[in-house]
Amino acid sequence: MGALFPGLKALLNYHPLFVHFPIALWTAALLFELAARALKREEFDRTACAVLALGALAAVPAVFSGWSAQASVPDSGPANEIKELHENLMITASILSGILAAVGLFVLPRKPTAMLRAAFLAGLLVLCGLMAAGADRGALLVYHYGTSVDWSAAQKQQ
Repeated sequence: MGALFPGLKALLNYHPLFVHFPIALWTAALLFELAARALKREEFDRTACAVLALGALAAVPAVFSGWSAQASVPDSGPANEIKELHENLMITASILSGILAAVGLFVLPRKPTAMLRAAFLAGLLVLCGLMAAGADRGALLVYHYGTSVDWSAAQKQQ
């Protein structure tokens, strides 16, 4: 297996395998909802809700793998502070995505009022804002502080 997927074998934790799915799906849900509003197409509303629900489900393994990956972050210092902010932002985003998905799947189809649709769109905007800030902090942890990077293996390759 290591010969077929050497990158997978080199992973120090599995968090990177899961984080990209909710990020992509939440962003796609926002884009579909914006398209639904601009084009006045109800099928795009339904697609936005379905994609959002998939993103909410995809957030579950992302959160659990993130908790598992915490061991690679120092217990104190600036990297730990950024990890705490990253964790809080992304868990908040994950919970919000679940709430919005439930609203989109079970409430909006029954009561598609303009106010509820506006609140749903506002929620998606907040969700994507939280996600962008949280993902940025995750990137900072990896690319600036080198958490979850095997520096000894990287040094051998130079």
